[in-house]
Amino acid sequence: MIKKSLLILFFYVLFFQTTLANNYIEKSIDWYKFRLIKYDTKSKDYIFKIWVNLDYSATSLRELMETNNWVSAINWVFFCPDSYRECGWKNFTKNERYLEWKKIWPELKTWDRVVFAIDKNNHSFLYQTDKINKQDENKIYYWYANFPLLLEKWISKFQDYVDLWLIDNKMKAKMQRNFICNDKTNRYIYNWYVSEIELDKLPELLIKFWCYDALNLDAWYSSAMIYNAKSIIWPSRDIMDWVIIERKGLDTSKIRENWVKIQKFVENKIVNNALDEKYIYLDNLITALWNIKTDIYNKNSHDIFENWNKIWYEINVKDINKLQTVYMANYLRILFYESKQMYEEQERQRVEKENNIKNKEWLLF
Repeated sequence: MIKKSLLILFFYVLFFQTTLANNYIEKSIDWYKFRLIKYDTKSKDYIFKIWVNLDYSATSLRELMETNNWVSAINWVFFCPDSYRECGWKNFTKNERYLEWKKIWPELKTWDRVVFAIDKNNHSFLYQTDKINKQDENKIYYWYANFPLLLEKWISKFQDYVDLWLIDNKMKAKMQRNFICNDKTNRYIYNWYVSEIELDKLPELLIKFWCYDALNLDAWYSSAMIYNAKSIIWPSRDIMDWVIIERKGLDTSKIRENWVKIQKFVENKIVNNALDEKYIYLDNLITALWNIKTDIYNKNSHDIFENWNKIWYEINVKDINKLQTVYMANYLRILFYESKQMYEEQERQRVEKENNIKNKEWLLF
């Protein structure tokens, strides 16, 4: 019966018609492991832009994934979270954000912040008031400001911020980092993540990966990256704003409808099963989904070696139906893990209730 259910689930996922696509890379540079999402600005299928909470609220990654046409995403701007007393228990940011030519911040200058911008023609460039491309602010269609600027035309700018006493202890510490860069041709944009590194070491490493301009992003508890619904990094707090990749024609409402249908189908199949049988059933589904996704990735990826060491792993799935299958498999695995947690909690409550009854009976005796 389980094999039959798995077969039904596989074909349900495989032949669903919505399509998704983008590239994921893991690369080692001087023994540091980088994870990145690659975007081709000449793509006719992808949309690269920002998502902004205009009311300055923060939203959970899970909620945003389920209500937007996102394939992948990464957090970006520094913000003061409402969980900090010094922020007055409110979310806010002083960093400029641009949304379809509209500037979302009233200050006249960017000061020490630099805008990583993109124009209407998908051309990326840097902008800083009175300093970098100062004549081009009216060309900014999307984007945001942050600091420090790591690279400008292959030249490290980190020391400029050190000289101005703008680098605090968090930036000096060895920790996970997020950043964004483009190549010299302006064809590719990379959203990056690397763990356990000091910020001053990043510029040199990024040059080795052909980064031309590069800007630091928010890190620490705000670090977040998703790829085809799979969490590469899950944030420890809600987030204000995101760099996102959408797939043209993606209908998230249909995807949600089918997620719900599949989840209900599974729950109905096991509702009367014993707890251990539920676990076995869900584990089999999770394993099957993992194998489906892994098989597609293995057949649509390649490794690059240097001195017999693997330094680069890239996933480049071109077949649209297979990309959709991967996306669905990633998210369904999340749902089935949550179902297991729900049954575990129900069992815990049942045992606790039985123990309470026994304790009361013992006291009465």
